[in-house]
Amino acid sequence: MHYRRSLRNTVAGIVVCLLSSIGHAGQSQVNYKYSAAAREIAQLYWLAETANACGWATRQEADEFEAFAVRFLTEHLSGVQRAAFLSMTNDAGFHPGVQRIAFDDHAKNCELDRWKNGWTNYKSAADEHAARY
Repeated sequence: MHYRRSLRNTVAGIVVCLLSSIGHAGQSQVNYKYSAAAREIAQLYWLAETANACGWATRQEADEFEAFAVRFLTEHLSGVQRAAFLSMTNDAGFHPGVQRIAFDDHAKNCELDRWKNGWTNYKSAADEHAARY
């Protein structure tokens, strides 16, 4: 229970930083590390799962967005950083944990335009760059 609450607080806190941080990933690949990618993938998964829980996205759209996010962030990592990131995202508990958090908090988040607008903007960007990543 404590782990779940801690994960929820962590994801919710770092989602606020999402809108400015992801754009910087491609600008400085040399300095981009696992810790930044781990934060960002949790944020992006949370956003997709929130969009699905709120009805802004279908299950398929959320899954495709999450797959794009993994490909995009993996592209900006190398070596051990990349291996650690892929290990984290492939862990059996990672995705279900983010799904539970998004679903548990969806009632209050569905009312916030910033999450809906954030989803719309990020989904649009992912769709635009899907062929590249």
